[in-house]
Amino acid sequence: MSLINYQHIHQQIKDQLFEISYKVECFNKTGDSDISRYAEIYFKSIFNLVFKNKGWHFEKAIKINQDTFDLIDNNNKVCIQITSNNRADKKNQTIKSFLKNNSERKLNQLIIFFISQKKPKANTENCDFIYEDYNVVELASLIEANCEHKQLLEIQDLLLDNFSFYKNVKQTENSTKRGISKREFNRCKKLQKELEKELVIPEFWKVIEQEKLQKYPYEKFKDSRFILRAIDDETYPNMNDNSKWSRTFMYDFYERGILIWLDNHFGTQVIINRNGDWRTIEYEEREKNFGEDFRKINVRILGKLPYRNIVSWEEGDNYYNDYHLHCEYVGVKKSPFEEIVYRYENALGFYWD
Repeated sequence: MSLINYQHIHQQIKDQLFEISYKVECFNKTGDSDISRYAEIYFKSIFNLVFKNKGWHFEKAIKINQDTFDLIDNNNKVCIQITSNNRADKKNQTIKSFLKNNSERKLNQLIIFFISQKKPKANTENCDFIYEDYNVVELASLIEANCEHKQLLEIQDLLLDNFSFYKNVKQTENSTKRGISKREFNRCKKLQKELEKELVIPEFWKVIEQEKLQKYPYEKFKDSRFILRAIDDETYPNMNDNSKWSRTFMYDFYERGILIWLDNHFGTQVIINRNGDWRTIEYEEREKNFGEDFRKINVRILGKLPYRNIVSWEEGDNYYNDYHLHCEYVGVKKSPFEEIVYRYENALGFYWD
């Protein structure tokens, strides 16, 4: 990775962290705290990458009679509290609760992460445990100090993830119907042949078992990660609210194009009743017991990207070595997808429509 690319990735990570902190602050001022509910799972993946060199791995804490922390590494006795409240009383209350309840848990270290560019002053109280706190400025510095190239790219993917844009798209919503000329049809067929030859491992069926391909169809791709870009986007390689590009993943081909895996990073769960009615489970509901009439199912959310919406492609540029697909964003929710579909997991681990 060149010095320019290295600097660009770090700057983009900083920009996204600052943007998140700004948005959280705006939401809090209006009394809307919904965005904070997703912070635990969002930052869990980031902290696991940041502290990977220490051998730390955090899971969501089970909150029974405790409000001290959100993430915990039981093996290394470390926990993290994630909060958008940067007042001193919030910090002091968290520390007091930790001191009061830690006799049974015997944790060694408490970290508070403030989703803000500010944080309370340092605590001078003597504690019998290790205490650290970070704001987003310090988290950006921690990422720069601790993370290597691969980890940086994974964090960049997480921060640039546009899944929230697609998660509420209705399955039945279709793009505007367009006719297709003979010339356009031939262009699409030519593009299909080019992409299938370029993106896929040659004779992949000889080196990947059929059962594995059925479970993990994306294994056939040389690299399933790629850049999806609108032909009228003027923000790339920067990212803001008006950007129409994202770093995402290919899942498989379908009869008219490529399936794009929209929830690759976090996955999706749904509950379904005996009548077959279902809905997605929000993050804070994942540990909830819905009763005998409901069962939980893992699903994958896929966007159908038709060849007719792909204008051109390239192998990479000075910023990303991934494949780039340049598309018309004329589908559902002003995306390049003609339809959003769900595939559910059966008892054998296969995903089907």
